[in-house]
Amino acid sequence: MPIKPNYAFMTFESERSVSSKKLDCFVSIDFDGTITDSDITDAVIKKFARPEWEAVERLWEAGAIGSMECLSKQMALIDASLAEILEYAGEFSVNETFSAFVNFLRKNEMPFAIISDGFDLIIKKILSKSGLSNIPVYSNRITEIYGELMTSFPYNKTGCSSGVCKCSVARANSGGLPVIHIGDGRSDFCLAEDAAHVFSKKKLTDYCRTKNLNHTPFFDFKTIENSLAVLIERGSFESVETEKIMPSFNSGALIL
Repeated sequence: MPIKPNYAFMTFESERSVSSKKLDCFVSIDFDGTITDSDITDAVIKKFARPEWEAVERLWEAGAIGSMECLSKQMALIDASLAEILEYAGEFSVNETFSAFVNFLRKNEMPFAIISDGFDLIIKKILSKSGLSNIPVYSNRITEIYGELMTSFPYNKTGCSSGVCKCSVARANSGGLPVIHIGDGRSDFCLAEDAAHVFSKKKLTDYCRTKNLNHTPFFDFKTIENSLAVLIERGSFESVETEKIMPSFNSGALIL
């Protein structure tokens, strides 16, 4: 029977030893369409790139190219300056519940990072607008050299077609803790299979259903905060599915 989404949590005897009032895990958070309500990278490309970007997009959607090649080609079609791009990006904001969620993670000493297949300066522009600082961000990079936009992919990994290999970044930062991933789209698929649990939206929810991955669809970060607060209070990773009790997390939950 396909695994259904987990909408609630209940108490069980934990097989893990966890500290009282503390949940030992690493939280990985996507940016575009997750922290923000819309995909900012897509918005920038649609506004500034020459029309050829659509043909590149179709290749990516068909699986003919990965996101690194797609983004490289699409960003090369932009004639606007970096200043113009960042000014436009500044028109967007994080979801209104995200700042409180960051405070929640810090209060509960839960390590976290933004792991995004977007671009660093765009992400930091939007975070700064919301007064958010000192948040670890792992993403692709964009610079301007002699008036020409340049992209680079420092978190790519050989054999991975994504700009950012989210699995390897999460693995490197988790310290062996279970990983909880929060995301919405295709760049999150691979990590969703390795993560201990997934909070999902949109295409990621469909993927989790198709792959029978334990996941909790979410509306905003308050939804996630409420779920994590219950887990912290119970000191357990165990969760319950709406119709029958499911295993606590995906098999192979620890990313080592």
